[in-house]
Amino acid sequence: MEEHVEVPPGLADALVPVAAELFPLLRGRIPRGPATALGRLGAPAMRPDVFDLRAGRLVSGSGESAALSRLRSLGDPISERLLGALELTLDELAFAVPEEVEASVSGPDATPQAFGFATMDGPNPETVMAVRLLDQLRPGISALILALVAEVAAHEAIRPFLALGPEFDGEEELAAEHGVVHLALAVAVAAPILRRVGAPLLAGKPAAVVGVALGAVSALLSRSPMPPAYAAALLRKRRAEYVLPRASSGSAEVSGHRFTLAERRVEGEADFSGNGLAVTVPGGVAVRTGLGEGRVNVSTRILEGPPDAVELDWWDEVVELSWRAEQGDATLGESASQTSKTPPWPGDFRVRVHAIGRDGDEKERYELVLWQAPPGPDIVHKRGDRLGYVLRGEPVPEIEAPPEAVYRWVGDSDLGEAATVTMVAGASPEEVLRGFGADPAEPVSALDLSEDFDLDPWVVVLRVEGGVLAVEFNGFQGSHRPVLEPLSRAGRTASFFWNINAVTRLSFADKGIVHAAFELGCADEAEDPDVIEALAGLDFDNYRDRRERAFVAVERYTGYRMAPEDIERMVAADVAYRIVPQMPELYPEAREADGARRFPGNGPLGADTDKLAFLPDETLRDLAWRAASVAAEASAAAEDPVIAATLEHRLLSPQAVMRIRKSQLRAHQEHAWLWKAIHCATNPDPLGAAIQALDASRYAAGASAADLLDHARRLVDQAPSA
Repeated sequence: MEEHVEVPPGLADALVPVAAELFPLLRGRIPRGPATALGRLGAPAMRPDVFDLRAGRLVSGSGESAALSRLRSLGDPISERLLGALELTLDELAFAVPEEVEASVSGPDATPQAFGFATMDGPNPETVMAVRLLDQLRPGISALILALVAEVAAHEAIRPFLALGPEFDGEEELAAEHGVVHLALAVAVAAPILRRVGAPLLAGKPAAVVGVALGAVSALLSRSPMPPAYAAALLRKRRAEYVLPRASSGSAEVSGHRFTLAERRVEGEADFSGNGLAVTVPGGVAVRTGLGEGRVNVSTRILEGPPDAVELDWWDEVVELSWRAEQGDATLGESASQTSKTPPWPGDFRVRVHAIGRDGDEKERYELVLWQAPPGPDIVHKRGDRLGYVLRGEPVPEIEAPPEAVYRWVGDSDLGEAATVTMVAGASPEEVLRGFGADPAEPVSALDLSEDFDLDPWVVVLRVEGGVLAVEFNGFQGSHRPVLEPLSRAGRTASFFWNINAVTRLSFADKGIVHAAFELGCADEAEDPDVIEALAGLDFDNYRDRRERAFVAVERYTGYRMAPEDIERMVAADVAYRIVPQMPELYPEAREADGARRFPGNGPLGADTDKLAFLPDETLRDLAWRAASVAAEASAAAEDPVIAATLEHRLLSPQAVMRIRKSQLRAHQEHAWLWKAIHCATNPDPLGAAIQALDASRYAAGASAADLLDHARRLVDQAPSA
């Protein structure tokens, strides 16, 4: 609503003596903590654009009065703390109410004989409820107080009360005292008005006085200048708190093929012919982009000194130049982000600008690295894109795109940040689905699965030239050996998994054998000649296009180049298949030459787990199956025919295998830890079987777990030492 109130002639003048009388007492009772937030309302970053002080009105889309809207904007803790601090003082406050107040605001009792309030926005502080009640019983009074506070604050007799002396020189001190003096004045104005409102429920009530006064202070200070000393104090504070190094990531607005890092708006053209990438301009630095209009990703790093090395591998162009900051606080374009600002002080800086993608063949992005240093000449550390050569007036060399460039579309596709892509050469969709553990006869909607955020695995398959492409959107079954082995019996198989945490796995399998499976950059030397050929010349230590190089390896191994149209066809078809996961792979426990554990100190028995390595294999195997049996008894599942037969024969029947596989699904997890213990007990490595089965059974055995672990400790106490 829009409020505008004319102050009755002489009313503000009549309140000045009362305000001057009450001001010292009230000022001493207001706590500095919550008042600091009030005092900062006039700082540029805090000012809302909804209050027009000159017109004396606030526009609020909620239908509330200006006072109530402003009060709410301060937050409940501030109003509650200030009411608590002033409540007793206001109850005991003695002062004479001027006759002008009596004539202007007194009136008939507007309180109904019976009334009630219903709120839809949860519990409210007492001040909010009081101002809401005031607006209902005496409409216009809160708006009058807002106008009066502004008028009294401007009175020549009151201005000295609001001026701050030189003893307040810190930012927090200035803000606190600025808030204190204005709130003291607002309370001193509101108190005599509300003593004569003609509503017994509200007359002189501290909650109403403090609530309306806070609304008035918020309105006044949001459009009033800060104290003259505040800007310098704030700058001192910001400089003291500005810690190096710091980094940020975001985007910059591009206009006319450039973005800027500057202290003010940069006008006019810039000449990029010197180094082809960046140039100093009045107030900052301009960077030449390939994009004409829009936004580009930009990261910044601000260091205490020059970087240890010049980073070249990732970038197409790298140049370095000097720039003098006139005041500091340069930002990317019109950005108001504090994190992207340069240091809030003047001085000479070096700026190293890194660019990639300016020729439009991949996503365009930049990094700016700054540190203080004396002026120096421009340095072109790396030339690499066509645009740079053109701008410098140099002959443009033949720039051959690397083989991984054809896969740069993946990052902007529906594969997103996490997926597994598996290519099986020479196979049929049915063979691939069965290899994954899916039923070809039971298709479901991929869109429904993705929207349900179902954590159970599923896969989409597509027949392509030479085989089948399988994609798990945000899944990873195709990276597992138990899946790769059956898939590769249908045809040569390669898969690549990656996720948002930069975890990866590149795998190659053929004829039921997984020849290699490794994290990018962490591969042992490959032995299979076909894997060696697939990896030839691909540098996974270089993070630029790392994922794309993995797809080159998959293509070389299987003979198929995945295209963006493949993913588009999968999404359009909206057909997926739920996976019943294969049994998890069981790993042997790593040992040293003397038989000791290679990675000691952890396990179900703590440090005693290491002693298991010196027990006989038969004892370890018995311990593993004992753990599974205890878990079955504790889970009340020992009478289950499949479980009973498995424990008796220590073998997995086809029914048991399927139960283990299904136990990994959400709908079958009642005995998931029991089935894991049984599965671990079948580990061909006796030490691995004992450790893993004990570990899993702890979560299924309940109260029996302690006895089981005590039994294991008695065994290791009898074991010979290494």
